Amino acid sequence: MSFDEMQNAWNSPANNLPTEQQRQLAERFTRQMNRRRHFQNVWLANTFAALTLVTALAIRTLTLGKIQPAQEWGLFPLLIVPWAFAIHFLRQHLKSSATKSGEMSVLDAFRAALASNRSSQSRLKRVGVLYVIVIPILAVTLRQLHQVGKVSERELISMAAFFGIALLVGAVGIALRYFAALRPQEKKLDALLQEMTRASS
Repeated sequence: MSFDEMQNAWNSPANNLPTEQQRQLAERFTRQMNRRRHFQNVWLANTFAALTLVTALAIRTLTLGKIQPAQEWGLFPLLIVPWAFAIHFLRQHLKSSATKSGEMSVLDAFRAALASNRSSQSRLKRVGVLYVIVIPILAVTLRQLHQVGKVSERELISMAAFFGIALLVGAVGIALRYFAALRPQEKKLDALLQEMTRASS
């Protein structure tokens, strides 16, 4: 991008130099951030719905005496850890406010887009930490189910394979989004912001 193009990007409605192209550029970034926020809303709603359903089933099973807490204690951290992360994600999400189109300069839109990008990266890292914590807990829980006779050896292998594949697919998806989408976008936005700042000084 040339200096003239940078200067055009820098000149925004908030800087009293409005152009249609600059407004479209700012709106494109704000729409992208709001789409990302909408996706987070849906993801959080589905996550809490799934956790609520699984927890309700676990409580019902426990009250019916079908679970032996002393021997199947792995169920409790397997539920508590995802709940803790989900609540953490919800609190972080509520701290951020939706960006409305047309209310910021192009430079502010770039800054907000960069902050949104880094927030998404941080969230993916936390999901990765969740994987690291949950995998051994899941292994212990499956082993306990086998020990109390609720799962045969063949079923244990099938369940381990199923969860292993599901976790692997999820991990690959997270890695692709992080390294192939978010990181390159962060570098571009960061470089653009630095050049715009130099051009305005």
